[in-house]
Amino acid sequence: MATVKLALDRLEQWGEKTVRGTLLSLSSAIIKDTPVDTGRLQSNWMPSIGSPDSAQSAATSEADTISKVASTLESLKMGDTFYLTNNLPYAAAIEYGHSKRFPEGMLRKNVAKYAEAINKAAK
Repeated sequence: MATVKLALDRLEQWGEKTVRGTLLSLSSAIIKDTPVDTGRLQSNWMPSIGSPDSAQSAATSEADTISKVASTLESLKMGDTFYLTNNLPYAAAIEYGHSKRFPEGMLRKNVAKYAEAINKAAK
């Protein structure tokens, strides 16, 4: 019985590590694809677990934002819900075509790309 429990624990750890890595990669792609003028929009991707974070940040560093996502994901467990929100009032406008440089947005295209990759891997 101990062998089965050990195998299940390892499988859960592997699953958590895989999910964390996938979410970090997806979040990083979204952050990097966010258009930069002052850097504020890019820095206002707020990672959280359990409920959306409604905060805003004055920061302007892509690396710090990605680091914050990685730090948040360290505590993610199987069954948790991860949120990546951007609470700046113009985030939706940029996502839905206001930026001439990124008319396809930053969120939808990356989520679609990852959903396709995950579906392909599952088959």
